[in-house]
Amino acid sequence: MALHAQTPADAPARTGVPAPVPVPAPAPAQAGRAATALGAALAERGEHAAAERALRRAVRCCTAAYGPDDPRLAVPLRALGAVCVARGRLAEAEALLNRVLVLLAGPGDGTEEES
Repeated sequence: MALHAQTPADAPARTGVPAPVPVPAPAPAQAGRAATALGAALAERGEHAAAERALRRAVRCCTAAYGPDDPRLAVPLRALGAVCVARGRLAEAEALLNRVLVLLAGPGDGTEEES
């Protein structure tokens, strides 16, 4: 009597259970929005270390999705700046929040006089 080695590929056929469908990874923009929401929620709960990790991931994802100069980066950067304030890292918070202002100002940021 020969034993048949069951492989994952033939297991569903013999058990009647469908094979799992691979779930694609979320797009960077979607991952960025989710990480921003998670970071904001964690910050509200006072879990600043976890919030910082989530928000740094959000910044990476949004940068990958939109580019480094897109105004949509302002949301996770602002939240990260607030977390840095809460953690006492004021110089880093200032740099992040200044970047938010630059992103939101866009082209022609008002540094030149208009006529």
